[in-house]
Amino acid sequence: MTVTKIIWLITDNKRGHENQSLGLIRALERVHPIQTITLSTQTYHASWLQAICGKLSTPHNIPSPDLIIGTGRRTHSTILAAGRKTGAPTIVLMTPPIGTRIFFDLCIAPEHDEKSGSNLIYSKGALNIVQPGTALTDKQGLILIGGPSANHAWNEAQVRQQVQRILSSNPTIKWTLTTSRRTPPTTTQTLSALANSQLQVEPVEQTSANWLQQQLNCAGSIWVTEDSVSMVYEALTSGSRVGILNVPRKSSNSRVVRGLDKLICDQMVHPYEYNHADLLCYPKNAPLNEANRIAQMVLNRFLK
Repeated sequence: MTVTKIIWLITDNKRGHENQSLGLIRALERVHPIQTITLSTQTYHASWLQAICGKLSTPHNIPSPDLIIGTGRRTHSTILAAGRKTGAPTIVLMTPPIGTRIFFDLCIAPEHDEKSGSNLIYSKGALNIVQPGTALTDKQGLILIGGPSANHAWNEAQVRQQVQRILSSNPTIKWTLTTSRRTPPTTTQTLSALANSQLQVEPVEQTSANWLQQQLNCAGSIWVTEDSVSMVYEALTSGSRVGILNVPRKSSNSRVVRGLDKLICDQMVHPYEYNHADLLCYPKNAPLNEANRIAQMVLNRFLK
C-alpha cells in the first residue's frame, strides 16, 4: 500500500508564485498520493529570528509534513522555520537571495538565473500548472499582453500595431486577448477598442483563476509580449505555437533577455516580424513539461 505524503505549501497569496508551487505539487500528485496543506504567510509568518530558532505557530491538528514547498521571497523565513520545526525537507522555487540558499534542502531556479550549487537544480523557465493542451485548434488564437517590467520598457503604439498586424495576417483565426496586472490602463483601453467579430478582449480583472488554463488548452497559436516571461513558458507548456511580441528592452544583457533569446535561437518561440505574423507556418514543438521532470527528481530525492 502506497502511503500518502503530506506537503505543506507556504504561500504569499500571489497567484504567480502560488502557481509555481502548485505546478510542482500537481506533478507530484500525478505520480504519488499527496495531501497538500496550505499555510498563508498572512496568517502563519515567521521572522528570520524565528526561522533560525525553528519556531512557527501552526494549527495543532494538522499532520507533520514530509515536504515543505514555497515560492517568493516573503515565504522564505516561514519555510525555513517550518523545516527546522518539523525536520521535513524544504524546497524553494526561484533563486533565494545571496547567502540564504544554503539553508534550504533544494532550490529550483530558472536556468536563465545562471546560478550554481549542490542544492540547486535548473528548470527551463518557471514551473506552472499548465498541462499540454488536449483540444488545440488552429482556428483559435490567444494574445497575452504584459506591461513595463524590470527588464522591459513599454510602447503602447507598438503593441497595438503588432496586434492589428496579427489580426490582418490571420483572418481565419478567432483571437482572444487578455492583459496582466502590469498592463497600463491606457493599453487595456486601446486594445479593447480593437474588439470585433475576430477579436475578443478579456482584461485580466474580468477573468477567473482557471480562465487562462482553459484558453491555453485550445489555442493553437499564442502571441506573448516578451516582458511576460512566465506566460511565455506557460504557452510553451501547452504545446501551442508561440510567438513573441516586441517591446523595448532596457538592456540586451539581462538574464531574462538572454533566456528569451536562447528560446528564439532554439526555435522554441518565434519573434514577431511585420511581414511574417502568421505562426501557422511553423511546426509545433513538443509541450514543455518541466513540472513533471522536476517532480520525478523531487520524488526520487525526498519521497521514496
